[in-house]
Amino acid sequence: MHTPAEETPRPRRGPSAPWRGRLALSAAALLAALGLAAPASANGRFPAAGLIASHPSDPSRLVVRATYGLLSTRDGGEEWRWICEPVVGFGGNEDPMIAFLADGTIIAGIFDGLSASKNGGCDWSFAPGELSDSYVIDLSADREDPSRAVLVISSGLGAGRFLTQLWETSDNADSWTKLAVDLPEDFLAQTVDAAPSNRDRVYVSGRFGAPDYTGALQRTDDRGATWERFDIPGSDDKRLPYIGAIDPADPDTIYVRLDGDPSDALLVSRDGGQSFAAVFESQGDLLGFALSPDGATVLVSGPQDGIWRAAASSLEFTKMSDVGARCLTWTDAALFACGDEFVDGFTVGRSLDEGKSFEALLHRDGLCGPIECAPESGAASTCTDLWGATELTIGSRQCGDAGSGNGAAAGSGGSSAGPAEEAGGCGCKIGAPGAAIADAAAPPGGRRAIGLALSAAGALALARRRARSSARKAAPGAP
Repeated sequence: MHTPAEETPRPRRGPSAPWRGRLALSAAALLAALGLAAPASANGRFPAAGLIASHPSDPSRLVVRATYGLLSTRDGGEEWRWICEPVVGFGGNEDPMIAFLADGTIIAGIFDGLSASKNGGCDWSFAPGELSDSYVIDLSADREDPSRAVLVISSGLGAGRFLTQLWETSDNADSWTKLAVDLPEDFLAQTVDAAPSNRDRVYVSGRFGAPDYTGALQRTDDRGATWERFDIPGSDDKRLPYIGAIDPADPDTIYVRLDGDPSDALLVSRDGGQSFAAVFESQGDLLGFALSPDGATVLVSGPQDGIWRAAASSLEFTKMSDVGARCLTWTDAALFACGDEFVDGFTVGRSLDEGKSFEALLHRDGLCGPIECAPESGAASTCTDLWGATELTIGSRQCGDAGSGNGAAAGSGGSSAGPAEEAGGCGCKIGAPGAAIADAAAPPGGRRAIGLALSAAGALALARRRARSSARKAAPGAP
């Protein structure tokens, strides 16, 4: 019988987890056959976006979690800046959950605790006390009052036991309070969310221990003073449950994704977890989920499935687009998606028609450099020196030499024209919005087949560019 690791919670792969799939393997295989190394971020992963957080009152401010750090825009995507992983406090293969709070504070739940920035990402600090060195496995900002948020820690105690606790802030992460009683020690948490219409109602998903490793929801109706267990049919350690969303008006309606292999499933409960119905079965990883702000419409997406839409009342799904979104975030302003540059035509896209078409907000080569901060800030002292490697990895085309960590001019490295250059002449500006780049009218399989080839070719081009740049720097008398 399969026995999972008991000491440390599994690295998160929730609804907004980074893409993993055949495309990465195909590109890597092609490069290996040619004797070249695949382009990767500093932690060795293929560059990709996996989560988008929007400021609750300023739709022009977005933060994107990528495999090479956080990407930030303050002007709706006209200009993007880079926040390196070390200044936030994470690295390696870690994919932190991030959120904006009401006053603009950005919070990130990571292996070493709760990291927060009060100045737009320039400086970060860890929450002190008991949260220090605790694995913050998930967090969620309150949609009705974004000065509030909840988080769940789930740290290994040994022998199949875990310290799992619910914490909350009501002052934009200035302080955190542990809520009442701990969850059972044989319960490993995965996700947390609070009901927008009932602040006392909080759900935590996860799984219990041996012998069955049953997936379940833990529900509290008194803000953590007591907990009630609801098992989720068909879930276990190989098919873990992740909370997608809670209906904004009905605390009893909750959407849960089962993370399986090779396919995922979306379940819904309309009685607070007492019973579940399967409403969507994917072909591959179901990485994107979004509930419209009014709760009336549900979207799901994945690299192999595209984007599907359903009315929340019927949950009868219709395909909207072939865009294989790796994440979805739906705000009052727009629907945002993480895409694959070579398959979907963007790294971050925006849709005004519920996922039928998208305009590019960010291309992979579109970063202008490190976030602009005071010289004494943590980002200035940490990220500037790391920018050169990231710039080379993603093929960044900067506006002049703004934000350059190595003094390189725009287009250095011998890169050829790409989407960002064609749209706006340099990587910092996408250009005039409104050009739809992907929609449901694309021939079945045609656009994606071409995209797959371009993805491998693009990876090869990046590898060659890196090799040429390294050769030039190593040559005698090279500038």
